[in-house]
Amino acid sequence: MIERLNNRAYELILYIVLGMLACLLVFDKMVIFSVVALIALIVFILADGYRIPPEDRSILLKLALGALLIRIAFIIVTQIADNPFLRADGITYARIGNEIAQTWNAGDNYIIEKLNYGYYYFNAFIFYATGYYPDVVRIINSIIAIGAALNLYFISLKLSGNKAAKLTFALTAFFPSFIVWSALNLKESLCVFLITYIAKKIIELIENFSFYKLIAIALALLPLITLRFYVGILVGVVITVAYIFTAINFKLNIRIAYTLLILLVMGFALSQMGYGFLGIDYLMSQNLDTIAEQHNAGAIGGSAYSQEVDFSSPLKALLYLPLGLFYFIFGPLPWQSIGLLQIISLPEMFMLYILYLFAVPGIINLWQQRRGECLFLLILITSFTLIYALGGSNMGGIYRVRFQVLSLLFIFISHGICGYRPQLTHTPVKLGGD
Repeated sequence: MIERLNNRAYELILYIVLGMLACLLVFDKMVIFSVVALIALIVFILADGYRIPPEDRSILLKLALGALLIRIAFIIVTQIADNPFLRADGITYARIGNEIAQTWNAGDNYIIEKLNYGYYYFNAFIFYATGYYPDVVRIINSIIAIGAALNLYFISLKLSGNKAAKLTFALTAFFPSFIVWSALNLKESLCVFLITYIAKKIIELIENFSFYKLIAIALALLPLITLRFYVGILVGVVITVAYIFTAINFKLNIRIAYTLLILLVMGFALSQMGYGFLGIDYLMSQNLDTIAEQHNAGAIGGSAYSQEVDFSSPLKALLYLPLGLFYFIFGPLPWQSIGLLQIISLPEMFMLYILYLFAVPGIINLWQQRRGECLFLLILITSFTLIYALGGSNMGGIYRVRFQVLSLLFIFISHGICGYRPQLTHTPVKLGGD
């Protein structure tokens, strides 16, 4: 009883401190509170927060509040003095979002001539309701990041159990770079939330097919395409291609039927976004030349690496791939730490090198227990990794997008850390006499 009261007191203190810090950022604006509370409720429902098992609720609440508290503290600290965190893309997102909101207030339209237009309008919708308060978007992004951790918690809970699920949540919510990116006015929180939400629904679809879940996946795919169109197309294609190989609980003819239905829904969703049926128009426009163009265009500035790589033939692209994979998985390397962000990344990278050691045993053990779901996650992780390894050429850009892969990899790492072993499917036979 005393321990329970102490836990409740700890939770109450966290609530009070969190509320006080939030009031330092926004006050005397009830509409701001209403917008933040509404988005938090939507994130909570989409992330299935109401389905958390009773035995995990207390610890997850503490972890969530702690992770949110760190992000709000970071927001406050970055406002105290001039620093590189606020001289980033977030300023552009906020400025253009405010221009869109002002245009709407004037009864006019604002058209953005960019493929990745979604996050500008995300800012605009918030500013239209609350007024121009960029820190409100940063608070909302921090809440969305906790929702992404919840998505991964439920995937890990289904595949590995409570212990690994809580570890997956903690790794995601407290991973240093994700704290930074989700506490800035950047699109990383939304991207990771949508990717993990879709992955969670697909894992459910592999186990028990539901047309409503398929529609939910398609609806989540639409905003993802507006944030990073190539990510949305990749996810849509991977879902369609991988399902027939991963839904091993169903007979082959049933899998084929479900795959055709997924093909129709994903194909229609991508076609409505202007990329052709299942993104075929975009996919047909891609080749080694376009990859080389993207790679070389990003190889600028002090954080660039592998400038002017030759992708003139498939063989040359394959020869470069190991180096690209090395930078994507292990960079920035210690000797590449130039500037504040790179120096801050050093402890995280050393921690990541240790976590990588648990990924392989986690994959092996999970493969023996939940092969279909494991295969789907591996296909998705591999697809992201190969594309970023070939197209990436700037350590700053890689450092930001890599968490899309790491967040899914944490499922295997947590499984490996918790030391799960495959269950015996038969009763051992005792040889010999007594």
